[in-house]
Amino acid sequence: MKKLVFLFGILFALQTALFAQDTTVVFNAHLLSTFQLNVVDGNIQEIIFDEPLDYNVGVYGPHDIGMNQGILPGWSTVTVEATENWYFTIEAVDFIPGGGPDPGAPGSAIPITNLGVWCDEEPTAIHSLSGECSCLYLAPDDALGITAAPVTLIGNGTGNAGTIDDNIFWLNWMMGTMLGSMNTNTMLAQLTGSVPGVSFTTGDYTTTAYLTLHPAP
Repeated sequence: MKKLVFLFGILFALQTALFAQDTTVVFNAHLLSTFQLNVVDGNIQEIIFDEPLDYNVGVYGPHDIGMNQGILPGWSTVTVEATENWYFTIEAVDFIPGGGPDPGAPGSAIPITNLGVWCDEEPTAIHSLSGECSCLYLAPDDALGITAAPVTLIGNGTGNAGTIDDNIFWLNWMMGTMLGSMNTNTMLAQLTGSVPGVSFTTGDYTTTAYLTLHPAP
């Protein structure tokens, strides 16, 4: 009887050795580049010309302290979250009748170069517009006159990949101010037909600006 028990013990040990096998699991991590541009506020702007000064010197947003304020809210807050360095462009077509209850005359168009923008760092931003990022339009006097062709608004400086806490900026809007590369004619001169090839009336007009994020070369 003792011999039988011993044999069973040997058999059990052999079975245990048979099922103790090694295998592997392979993990392949794929880290792809991601780019995300958001307008977190100020995605709708209301521009009002309602007195002679507006038509002669233009209107600004509230960030341009001491200037003729006629754009509300007057700025847009944008953020960029990217795993690689980046730049973004801006473009828009001419203003056309619409955007309110009293559209301008059919066929009217306000040249888009009357719309301008300059950039500023949001106070909590970690990346600088003259360090990690680059921008040529850092003050009202240097404003970019918007065009139908895309123009780089904010680009890569020393390396701008990062989170929305790193890359958060204000785009400050103005119209009819004739600053920087904006249209050099007053809105009044254009409205009254003093500028060849330009024809628009009073009324409501609208356009849409497109911001496009690209990987830096």
